[in-house]
Amino acid sequence: MEEQQNEKMSPKARWIIGGIVTICLAVLIVVAIQLNKKQEPEVATEATQDKKEKTADEQIGSDLEKALSELKKDKSSEDKKTDSKDKTTATKSSDPFAYLFNPSKSDDPLTFLSIDPTELPDVPEPVVSKTEDVAGVQDDKTPKGPVVTLPTDKITDLPTVPSLPTSDDPTLPSDAVDEGDGDDKVPTDVPGTVIPPSDNPNPEPDNPNPEPNNPNPEPDNPNPEPNNPDPEPNNPSPDPDEQYTEVSIALPEETYDRLVYYAKQNRENDVLYYGNDTLSEETIKLMNEMLGRYQDPKNESITARQLVQALNQSQLNTEEAKLYNAQLAKLKEEIEKVTREEFVDVYVIKNADSKDQLYYAGTFSDLMDGNEQQFENAKNSVMSEADKKASEAAANLGNKLTEDDREKNKQALIDAINSYQLVANYSTEDGKEAAAKRSEALRTLSEATQVEEEQEVEYTSKPKEDDEEKIKEFFDDLMKDKKYVQTLQQASAYIEKYPDLQDIINEASEKLLDQSVEKMKSNSAYNDKYTKDHLAQSYAALTGLSTVPSEISKKAQDEFYGYRLVMQAEKLIDEDPTQAVIFAHEGYKRQETDGAKGVLQKANTALSEKAVGMDEEKAERAYEILTVTAKDVNEDIAQTAVDRKTAYGYVAAGEKQYNAGKTQEAIAYGSEANRLYPEKNLGGALVEKAANRLLEEAEQKELTAQTETYNLIVNVKGLDESIKTQAQSRKTVIDILDRVNTLEKQEQNAEENTQQGLYYLNEAVAALENTGWSDEEKAKIQQRYDAHVSSMLEQAQTWSTGSKEEIEKAATYYKAVAEIGKYAGEETRANAKTALTELGYE
Repeated sequence: MEEQQNEKMSPKARWIIGGIVTICLAVLIVVAIQLNKKQEPEVATEATQDKKEKTADEQIGSDLEKALSELKKDKSSEDKKTDSKDKTTATKSSDPFAYLFNPSKSDDPLTFLSIDPTELPDVPEPVVSKTEDVAGVQDDKTPKGPVVTLPTDKITDLPTVPSLPTSDDPTLPSDAVDEGDGDDKVPTDVPGTVIPPSDNPNPEPDNPNPEPNNPNPEPDNPNPEPNNPDPEPNNPSPDPDEQYTEVSIALPEETYDRLVYYAKQNRENDVLYYGNDTLSEETIKLMNEMLGRYQDPKNESITARQLVQALNQSQLNTEEAKLYNAQLAKLKEEIEKVTREEFVDVYVIKNADSKDQLYYAGTFSDLMDGNEQQFENAKNSVMSEADKKASEAAANLGNKLTEDDREKNKQALIDAINSYQLVANYSTEDGKEAAAKRSEALRTLSEATQVEEEQEVEYTSKPKEDDEEKIKEFFDDLMKDKKYVQTLQQASAYIEKYPDLQDIINEASEKLLDQSVEKMKSNSAYNDKYTKDHLAQSYAALTGLSTVPSEISKKAQDEFYGYRLVMQAEKLIDEDPTQAVIFAHEGYKRQETDGAKGVLQKANTALSEKAVGMDEEKAERAYEILTVTAKDVNEDIAQTAVDRKTAYGYVAAGEKQYNAGKTQEAIAYGSEANRLYPEKNLGGALVEKAANRLLEEAEQKELTAQTETYNLIVNVKGLDESIKTQAQSRKTVIDILDRVNTLEKQEQNAEENTQQGLYYLNEAVAALENTGWSDEEKAKIQQRYDAHVSSMLEQAQTWSTGSKEEIEKAATYYKAVAEIGKYAGEETRANAKTALTELGYE
């Protein structure tokens, strides 16, 4: 028996317990109804007792049905809160008492009564024979359980029934199942219950304490906690994050993979164009390999040259990047040289004027082989023109002129000086003659250029007159103090009265010249005001006093000439940098001192900066001058001058090519001019009209045939951004369509390729806005996009009815269209998202 108690309760025991609990509940309901009616107990005779018992039984059945009906309504309202999807649970919980009327509706009444059988105490299973029934039901044998009889004629007014307990303990009392001796027993634990007559006049109550016989145990609670209609484990609204399966879509194709595709097709230009400015080591390595395919720039197309010129140095600090940068720099240098050679052949030799021919011949002397006679003729022409200008200007400046006329003649002299310099720079045979004429013209210009001179110093100390000895003593003291300028000035004032002072004047002149020459070699002569003022006074004394010996005065003019030119240049830097450079350069050639070099540097820099704002004629002349004057003191300024002067030549050559119908050559010259002179963008107008012509011509070709034109335009330097953007957008669309077509043809990784194609087509449609194409052309690209999306959706629909693997592929396509199909339309994307959800994915 002890082992049986420890075993799990059998289904039959559950039926028994459930029945007893339900009967107890029904009895309590009937008692409550009778109490409400407050009927007087009726004295029945033994003859009518059976009839009344029958009537009471019928009343109990009727009241029980009503009570159960009310309970079912309450239970039904609670059941509506449960999830409609859980049909099995809803059916069982909608009527917990259904088994009473149709036992087939339930397999386990305890379940419907919301009683957890695992929490019930172990109760020994009753021994029931095949002919025995449930306890409390009479048959022809001895009763095996108590029979509850409610004599309605014995009911009197009862006190208020206390509220039912709400214990959370679902354990049944120990006497819930009674296997008594068969005697009828009436529960005495209900207050106010009348005990019917019995053979035993003093029956003892089963248990005077009503607590163990609580007729309302926890399972009969109309709102028990275990019967919560919305238990958390059966929540009908699960978390959406747990409801769907995550599916991943492909990423855009890596730039490197696209470049490899171009490399395999021998499309070096596209590898370099799309790989420019990348920070990938593997990409730089691939680009380095592509650069190696440009063996000879002479044999490369204009498009390829422009591309290489547009490439940037890699910012990676790796050995591969260093190799790439070195190879790129060398290739650019070779392309620039080839461009100059073609420029000389096409323009300089055949179309340039004599001065330009002479300038380029002297600057690019290594490119002029075989054209010596051409340049000899140019040299003679330039010399002749310079002689004419110099002689006329010198003659005019000797006359009294207005300020404007004086300025015009000075400019003519500057032109002559520059021409002489060009000849001297080109020809060694005629260099001396040209240099001499240049110096003569420069001296004339210097004399014609007035600058503020230092005022003569007034000395407070003077010799006493009429005392020759005192006068000589006074000047001897000045000579000892090396005050030669004062000696010359004051002694010259007494020379007529005291002729013997000439010896002192001669000595002072020699010493002052030697002192001045020495001082002019020092840096203080250029940066110390006292020294500069003293040298100015010395020059005035040596060249202005008639008492100074002529040979010393002439020598002083020569010795001071270079220094004075530098001083003159220093004062003209801001006012007229062109003259300043000419004077400073000549002065430096004579002085070759650090001070003179410093002034020349300042003058060169000033002219280089101001030349940007000059008109074309004066600017070209300035760069021609700087090519020579900056050569020995500042290579950067000299090279800038050569580049900018050459840029003017490239524009001139490009214009001739454009007029001849050679548009690609014209745009190349304009682009190179802008590279050489970006501050001025000299070729801006040329490249714009050339690009517009190329675009018009390209539109007459098939779409794929237009690429060559766009490949050229996108790399042109200094082109208007709107035009360049148009070409870039067209190139992008065409290259993308080519790449998408290739991806679609690849059978390997087909699903990934298709998704990457959608990424690319997004770029293509986005670029349409800036292509400048007609609406008809744009519509074709959009149709291509729509066809790609439709193909994906059709394939996804086919897969959606297949295997698990195919359904996942379908979900991938749906998600791709929903998330990255930017131009598929909102409705299409929404439908794709819905289809994805219906497949159980997100």
